[in-house]
Amino acid sequence: MTTFKELAEAWIASREHCSGSLGRIRFWVDEFGPLQVDQISEDQVDQAINRLVARGKLKGGTGKDRGQPTGQPLSGSTINRFVSTLAGLFKYARRLRVLPRSHVPPTRGFEKAPEPVDPDKYFRPEEVERLLAVARVVDRRWKKLPALIVLGFHTGVRIGNLKDLRWEDIDFEAKTASIAVTKNGRPHIAPLTDSCIEELQKLPKADPSALIFKSYLTEKPFNHRYILSKACSEAGFEGRTFHWLRHGCGSALASAGVSQAQIMQVMAPRTLTASARYMHSNVEDRKSVVERVFQ
Repeated sequence: MTTFKELAEAWIASREHCSGSLGRIRFWVDEFGPLQVDQISEDQVDQAINRLVARGKLKGGTGKDRGQPTGQPLSGSTINRFVSTLAGLFKYARRLRVLPRSHVPPTRGFEKAPEPVDPDKYFRPEEVERLLAVARVVDRRWKKLPALIVLGFHTGVRIGNLKDLRWEDIDFEAKTASIAVTKNGRPHIAPLTDSCIEELQKLPKADPSALIFKSYLTEKPFNHRYILSKACSEAGFEGRTFHWLRHGCGSALASAGVSQAQIMQVMAPRTLTASARYMHSNVEDRKSVVERVFQ
């Protein structure tokens, strides 16, 4: 029988994963690595979740304290994503016939953690303008925060996906950004407004395979949190995070009368089109929507 670690390694090799997904997979490998896949029980999963909750948030970035506990609790949505990742691993095991199709995963009985939604947690267009003005002043060293803010607000793409973008993912002529893997594990083509293109063209160009939003010290993605937090504080938006820009994008689209289905397509489709020949028309539709709202 296959070990959990072997299963996880096969799943990682089978597809591209965002950095958040890889972190969750590593957590489960640390918990269950040497165990046979069919030996993992609901009780063991419950105990692992309890340890995850007790651990809380970990520090990010590239410093020496990376991976150390912050003392802050995990949100309900984060806990649910960890469990969803584990469920995905068991689903993959059934697909590979490592487990029989009749196997009931030990995540089946998990009761989802509450995910409170605050409908007011989003940036308004006029607030983004104020934030941008401040960002151009406070970001004296990295000098990429304005571009990150505009892309976040105009595309609704999650911060992890934006920071994974490479220059070769940007089509300046077609005005699109190719997102290899979204949070739901699917690729996405994000339409770019003229403002997005303008901000990107201000940045120093590098090798096509280089990360656009890399650190100025290493080749890894830049830890944006400190400089964004500073800009938010200076602009009077204390405590706001990058995710407010994504919510702001959705709110701006909805306020302009864009349908829910179109909003889902612009911000990241949940389903792939049945055939690649429909992809071009879908992208054109999305581009017309964002141009109408943000131009």
